[in-house]
Amino acid sequence: MRSEISLPYGKVRFGTFGKKECSFGKEDQRIFPKSAIEWFSYTKEIILKQFDDPSLQVHSLNQIHGDTIQYVDGISFGLNGEKVFDGDGLFSFVSKQILVVRTADCVPVFLYSTKRPLVSIIHSGWKGTKLGITETMIEILLAKGFTLDELRIEIGPYIQRSDYEVGEDVAQYFKDLGKEVCLPKQDGKYFLDVGLTIEKRVKHKFGERVVILNEHSNVFQSPLYFSHRAKEEGRNLNFILWES
Repeated sequence: MRSEISLPYGKVRFGTFGKKECSFGKEDQRIFPKSAIEWFSYTKEIILKQFDDPSLQVHSLNQIHGDTIQYVDGISFGLNGEKVFDGDGLFSFVSKQILVVRTADCVPVFLYSTKRPLVSIIHSGWKGTKLGITETMIEILLAKGFTLDELRIEIGPYIQRSDYEVGEDVAQYFKDLGKEVCLPKQDGKYFLDVGLTIEKRVKHKFGERVVILNEHSNVFQSPLYFSHRAKEEGRNLNFILWES
């Protein structure tokens, strides 16, 4: 999944790098990173290989399955000695900042404005979705003067309902959204669509003015993307960038 959109303030690019971009040949027995610092270095290496522009800055997080969102100003954000900031969302009004979140089954949410400089990316698993991380990002933008009409959300590849089984402990937070989102099966188990949950919750809170696109691209047992439930160690690198 990759998109490139020309807007009044320039070009926005976003998408997901999966197995093709993030895997290595058989002769390379490289082990996937474990720590936040290792993931940052790995992410930067993979992302910059895809872009022929040395002026770009790559930003990622120590993801914690919460609703913390960090602002990227292009100056102070990023590695600070041995520190990588905690969080599951990034946003910026500055060009040439590549914002990246890692996913395996969770939902990558891409957000941008059609009128003025803004790019944002969110990692939203069931915990972040329960906490309303996407809604929090929208609220931050509204407080900064953005309008619902100019915001566009695109949902990237994630595990689809048919392959994402959860128990009552998780389903209890989503059953009120209906069987389309949380479908009961036998023995107290449910099939959950986290991406559709995000759509419904955003629409419920903010109405139909926010445009949301979701192609329902499945990562489970996919030749293109990594999936934790498929017992794969790799992670998909989801990025968004305002080039200029």
